[in-house]
Amino acid sequence: MAKRFETSNHVWAEQVFGECQLGDERRLRRLVEMAAMHASDPEASTAALCAGDEAAKEASYRFLRNDKFHTADIDEGAYLASAELAQELPLVLAIQDTTGVSFTHATAQVLAESGCPTGFLAHTTLLVDPKRQQPIGLIDQDRWLRPPKEQRARQKGNKKAYEDKESHRWEESCERVRERLGSMANVITVADRESDIYEFLHYLVAGSQRFVVRACQDRALTTTDVGHVWAALEARPVLGMRAVTIRQRGGQLGSVRQSEREPRCAREAQVELRGATLELKPPSGKATAYSPLTVNVLLARERQPAEGEQAIEWMLLTSEPVTTAAQANAVVDWYSQRWTIEEYFKAWKSGCRIEKRPLMSIDTLERMVALTAHVAVRIQQLHRLANSADDETPCDGVLSTDEWHCVWTFFAKGKAIPAAVPSIRWAYQSIGRMGGWLDTKRTGRVGWQTMWKGWDKLQQRLGGWLAAKEMMAAGVEM
Repeated sequence: MAKRFETSNHVWAEQVFGECQLGDERRLRRLVEMAAMHASDPEASTAALCAGDEAAKEASYRFLRNDKFHTADIDEGAYLASAELAQELPLVLAIQDTTGVSFTHATAQVLAESGCPTGFLAHTTLLVDPKRQQPIGLIDQDRWLRPPKEQRARQKGNKKAYEDKESHRWEESCERVRERLGSMANVITVADRESDIYEFLHYLVAGSQRFVVRACQDRALTTTDVGHVWAALEARPVLGMRAVTIRQRGGQLGSVRQSEREPRCAREAQVELRGATLELKPPSGKATAYSPLTVNVLLARERQPAEGEQAIEWMLLTSEPVTTAAQANAVVDWYSQRWTIEEYFKAWKSGCRIEKRPLMSIDTLERMVALTAHVAVRIQQLHRLANSADDETPCDGVLSTDEWHCVWTFFAKGKAIPAAVPSIRWAYQSIGRMGGWLDTKRTGRVGWQTMWKGWDKLQQRLGGWLAAKEMMAAGVEM
């Protein structure tokens, strides 16, 4: 059964930020209070959340401007909280990806003056529980400004040392994750095609780290009979067939980080699985510095896509065995959860509206970024819990007895509380209606912001519910 979602914003904020080392207990209290405040309504501005309390508003902005501590102090404490949760699990996915965060208001001008024309880049590692398919928390996020091309080093990219390239961030993130967790024995790094870098693969293999990396390049092999990876896998027998869920994806305009793309409808694809253990030859320019790499490779390919649909093809490089259908299916399951980090970026940008916050300095912006980065995980956890459960799954895996009793009385109109625990779908849609959801599109799905407003209303009502319950237990007439 899924661990119950923590509905108390203050308890959650204390769990995530309570161990941050800011040099003063008052700063820590302010951080926890701000985190709880923003968790109550992630899309609202700081001024709106203070609801006319000028002292609270001024204290919040002073905290963001305070130069007595570093943003990294906030980051590190929250990352260690995620690491502590991960150590309790037998297996954890560390999903890495990079996104661009762009601005169009006054903040863009501040960034432009620093040399970056539109925004910053954030390379993020999100920990995920693969069994429950549930985000655990952020374990690392590297943020940096990329200057315009004319201000970058004149040196061509392939002439730079590996350590000086942006591509080195994949290895750097793994190192920081390893330091925070202490051991990577139960951690599988999952990454998309951009991470298919020979030096990074060499780092993973040499360090005996577990990984699933989608291949981008048809790498040469040391064998002479079959020259490259794709040909070698196509010659292997089919281990089995399986369904892969392709998630809906909206269209995307080009940005500082991402290229333009067409929208995609959700569908289910039937793919065939082929696996092999291969020895990769190092690129010609790196043959003297790097040795060949022995990796397991899995090809998941859709043979008969629907008319008008592009066939799904994943070539996955992995540390995990792929000699049986069960092993191959496990690797596909892990890579399929890479989409979780895309959902996280959506929660951060849309749910927390990080690109819409008009903060007037890079330092204050970065602190708000650090705070909302973890609020976004909380939004995503709620959304995944609600949408991953079957209609008949009892809601007591997410809500406490008092919480679902409180939701029931909000809509029951005098009906007695049932003995049987209602479903999680009932709880999900009921809390959505508490936030104003009407299901006008007849999809049965509640949006980010509306769902969060419902949770906030539940928390506000819960205090009165518990107080009334205690008075009744004490025999006080209502």
